[in-house]
Amino acid sequence: MSDNASVRCMLLPMSSISLVIPNSAVAEIIGYSEPRRLEDSSDWFLGMVLWRGVYVPVISVEQICHVDATHVGPRSRIGIIYNPEKDPELPYLGLHMQDIPRAYLAESNTMESGTDDDLSQYLLSRVDGDEFSRAVPNLDAMIAALKPQISQEKVDNLNR
Repeated sequence: MSDNASVRCMLLPMSSISLVIPNSAVAEIIGYSEPRRLEDSSDWFLGMVLWRGVYVPVISVEQICHVDATHVGPRSRIGIIYNPEKDPELPYLGLHMQDIPRAYLAESNTMESGTDDDLSQYLLSRVDGDEFSRAVPNLDAMIAALKPQISQEKVDNLNR
């Protein structure tokens, strides 16, 4: 990014952090519906939701990062995020959110001054503001941890 470049992003609110995600990475924000669990899956893998005819895995970022437990409230949402690797087997990732996301204009000088001190492998950088903690998610690492837990057979069992 150049010195004065900015990127239109969304702040996806979790309980203790907000994720900073470029608008172009967000397919849609949907109302929360209880994901259907797959057998033998991790606690942070909440299950699958049906979105536009496709099963999308939903994870709790806070649980995978060992920050907090998932709390479902009346304002909970699921952010449907494009897989940055454009993997046809796993084209989307659902992120559980605690509230409605907000627009955020990420300034390059702010983003580049972020830190990765004491961060989980699933977060790339923390950009702390005056009001709350913001972090850039490591979507590749999240998807890599998720893929071994999903098989076509398990997904097919959801339809039975």
